[in-house]
Amino acid sequence: MNNMNQAEIISNAYKLIAYLWCNPRDVDAEEIRKDASAAIKALKGIDGESARLLSRFLEHEPVTEDEYIELFELSPQCALYLGSHGFEEPKTCSGAANCDRNKYMVEVVNLYRHFGLALDKNELPDYLPLMVEFLSLTTRSQNDPVRQKLIKEYMLPFMEPIGARLEELKTPYLYLCQALTAIFHADLEPTEITTNEEEVTYG
Repeated sequence: MNNMNQAEIISNAYKLIAYLWCNPRDVDAEEIRKDASAAIKALKGIDGESARLLSRFLEHEPVTEDEYIELFELSPQCALYLGSHGFEEPKTCSGAANCDRNKYMVEVVNLYRHFGLALDKNELPDYLPLMVEFLSLTTRSQNDPVRQKLIKEYMLPFMEPIGARLEELKTPYLYLCQALTAIFHADLEPTEITTNEEEVTYG
């Protein structure tokens, strides 16, 4: 296992997933696929299901930039902002400040601040790739109740509606959503690492 501990393995898995959720124009797909083999091989030692689902996602051809934009940006078929899957949008501008989603985002920002994260003003705090990247940076604090609260209360409840929407759209991103959900559980309930020497390659 190259002396990697569970926190490092989960951190690498989160980094991989954060990249895979991003627009293809913003990442190096070839480099990601090279990194994916090692990350998934290590992940098998602590959570075979998430490793299997990640492998299944990567077996599909990468989406084009246009396909990605149609799915997740502009007028998205499935928004990557978690709060949009759990709270109704305010019907008036005056109601925006007091809406449930706004309160949710303020609470997420406060959870980030607990770990000293300064949020980019151009990005909303409930953007899924950002939240997953945050988790990758904090795996050494797996037992911190604030971090666990972020996963249990501010992320996990939204994965089911996102997954249901991705299933409706018949997109392989469903496997990425399911893999992330599985890793959440592995993150919250650490298990003993087992050795698995099987190679994983893509493309």
